[in-house]
Amino acid sequence: MTTRPSVLILLSAAQRLRLDDGTEVATGFWAEELVTPWQILREAGWQTHVATPGGVRPSVDAESLEPAALGGDTRKAARLCDAVAQITDLTTPADLNALTGEDLDALAGVFIPGGNGPLMDLCRAPAMDRLLRYCLATAKPVATLCHGSAALLATCGGADRSPFLGQRVTCFSAAEESATALAGRWPYTLEDRLRQEGFLVSVGVPWQSHVVTDHLILSGQNPASGAALTHAFIQRLTSTPTHKGKAHEY
Repeated sequence: MTTRPSVLILLSAAQRLRLDDGTEVATGFWAEELVTPWQILREAGWQTHVATPGGVRPSVDAESLEPAALGGDTRKAARLCDAVAQITDLTTPADLNALTGEDLDALAGVFIPGGNGPLMDLCRAPAMDRLLRYCLATAKPVATLCHGSAALLATCGGADRSPFLGQRVTCFSAAEESATALAGRWPYTLEDRLRQEGFLVSVGVPWQSHVVTDHLILSGQNPASGAALTHAFIQRLTSTPTHKGKAHEY
């Protein structure tokens, strides 16, 4: 029997962000960065599954549901709140650490939204490293959005050189970080860290959509990049219909 491939939406399980001064603030995923790709993928007919390290229920960053963080748009805040509540996979996510070979074979690609959580766990999770290397070996695309690009750091610093070094990527920029309430207190500047590890980082105008694509990595700079990134990701998914493992129907 053939099965339709699915997209794994990988979220951070972190609930606290440890800042450079040692204090901690609540964190989680950024609502718009999950809702936008989830809706576009579902509307395009793709089945989605949510996973986190340890299968821990992810937390939405409360700030991402506040009108003040959305240009004062109260209707958008309400829509995002309702949409998050409708993503039932958030209550019982799969465990990234326990994905089987069969689970991986059923994947068409991986999408990693941001929020500040990835700066704490996805950046150093061994299972994240294994998943990314698997995607590279099986030609399955990976999309990272905003601080979700911190997940790429999981492939660095180990005994084996990261196979993604030299790839063109983007992320929430240093200029954007310096314009937030956490300016000067971030645990590290993601743009700088990616460059230090050998990625070719391209950033655009702050707060404007900016998407970068390379061999297997597609990345978006900020929440405004979510729609364009997801459409580019879907195009990549549909242009590479051959997967190792079981046959799939499209």
